[in-house]
Amino acid sequence: MLAGVNNQINSTQQNPDKRHRGEHSTACKCPLPLYVRPAHYKPLSKQHGRALRNLMSQDKTSGAWVIRRRVSADPIFTFLRPVADRKRAFREVRRRLLDALFVLFVNKADLATGIVTINITKLAEELSPRNEDGQIIPETAVTVSRVSRLIDELARFGIVLAPETEWDYVNGCRFPKHIIITEEGWRLTGVDMDKLRAEQEERLRAIEDGILQPGEAMTVKEARKRWYERCRHQTILSRRTRAIEGKQRRKLAELPFDERKRQVAERIFRDMKGDIHHLTPQQFEKMVWTQLYQLELVNMEQPGTAPPH
Repeated sequence: MLAGVNNQINSTQQNPDKRHRGEHSTACKCPLPLYVRPAHYKPLSKQHGRALRNLMSQDKTSGAWVIRRRVSADPIFTFLRPVADRKRAFREVRRRLLDALFVLFVNKADLATGIVTINITKLAEELSPRNEDGQIIPETAVTVSRVSRLIDELARFGIVLAPETEWDYVNGCRFPKHIIITEEGWRLTGVDMDKLRAEQEERLRAIEDGILQPGEAMTVKEARKRWYERCRHQTILSRRTRAIEGKQRRKLAELPFDERKRQVAERIFRDMKGDIHHLTPQQFEKMVWTQLYQLELVNMEQPGTAPPH
């Protein structure tokens, strides 16, 4: 009977897989992630800028940016370990990721609400090393799952809030996930919390001046809710636009280039409902070419059709 079971197991078809036990490295692909704010970005102001200066500094000898304040060494990660249901400290590789990730959090955070304005996928991309052409190097990339697991840990410590993502029924996938830095998270950066709260209230008042009705008030919770609603709306519009453009591109790609250009011009004319009195012929033609480039229909080769000049 045992032999029959073994034969049945051996005869079971295995799914093809390039990874096999003992044949691949389990070492971290990017043990030393780092994020440096691009030089052309506008400097962060007041306590927001102070948080970044506390976390990063420029070596006077080499000119390289280095981690100045390692938030992973804060005693809170020891004190709250039982609350977070952890028995051991973070390993060195995870501590390095935490230090780099917090620099990125501060760079991408909206000060009024504490929302990190890029999603987890973008966070991983920003931390990943790039080649000379600015492309991410797959062999040394920071993976999304690695960042996601660390964020789940930080949420248990109360350093960030990670709201559950909602399902996009139109496109059949989830909305992008954005996290929120809590007061405890901001405290790790060494800023003056009283001044930070005052600046956050000032930002909220500025938001009120633009989007609220007279007599309304806005709390941080309401501001976050509006931000998420606006983000979901923009995501739906973006996905819908990409789907429409993909359908248009597939239809136009089968046509000769001159016919593509004519049909794009007709579509733009219809969308404008004939209201072109404020445009010159050159401006209208530029709109046509812009649409062609956007749909990637300019450099496609067509048999018997000369390339455009």
